Amino acid sequence: MQPKFTANGFETVQYMTKKYAVIGSPINHSKSPVIHGAIFKHLGIAADYGSHEVSDLAGFLLQKNDLLGLSVTMPLKGQAFELADELDFWAQRTEAVNTLKRTETGWSGFNTDVFGLQQAAKSVNFQTVAVLGTGATAKSALVAFQDSDLVLWGRNKELVAKLAGEFDSPSVDLQKALSADLVVSTLPAQALSELIPKDSQYRGTLLSAAYAPGSDLAAIYFQSFISGLEMLMWQAVGQQRIFSGLGPSAPMRDEDNLIEGIRQALDMTK
Repeated sequence: MQPKFTANGFETVQYMTKKYAVIGSPINHSKSPVIHGAIFKHLGIAADYGSHEVSDLAGFLLQKNDLLGLSVTMPLKGQAFELADELDFWAQRTEAVNTLKRTETGWSGFNTDVFGLQQAAKSVNFQTVAVLGTGATAKSALVAFQDSDLVLWGRNKELVAKLAGEFDSPSVDLQKALSADLVVSTLPAQALSELIPKDSQYRGTLLSAAYAPGSDLAAIYFQSFISGLEMLMWQAVGQQRIFSGLGPSAPMRDEDNLIEGIRQALDMTK
């Protein structure tokens, strides 16, 4: 807020709406405005949270100097990592940034995907974890579950070999990966269902990082399924902790009720 003195000497206070946004390409399917809008409403914060189709992050930021924070989705997480003036531990470990917060000297970069994945899977009992994919979210999954018995599968064998060495997680064939206690798919929405042989059945839990239509088609092959909306919700909560200045590990006020409000906004509760 900014103080302002009028002609008669009385001071008035002007409240400025804080501006945030989600950026990426494509972006029209994003549920982030719904989630962050619900959080701002719950916290009583006057804020505008928009969405922008962006492929050139540096160019976008030169044009938008009024944004205080950004949720960064594909394909910009690598660009955000390179652009950030400082990085948190998880961003350094994954070399991917999904959260940017404006500071007095530039942009601070964070990775809350790790937190989102861990929270999404917190009710699952597992020892073995298979990560499907080789992109930025796959790297976050490898970090998120690094204390488990990890294996990796991907279609790009060169990237699989690179990640397997970097994260000490052996690459395996698809059938072995699908037999893990927890299968984390970072593949595009319908890709996994097209790869699984019909009449297959696996004993574990499938956690999909995708939430676009078709992302749940592979759920029928597993004992249980966790929607990508669960990960999306929790990584957004981590972002809001950062935006508010609390830090990624400090819960927001009345956070349990806030989570329920987000679920209702997303129609996750029936």
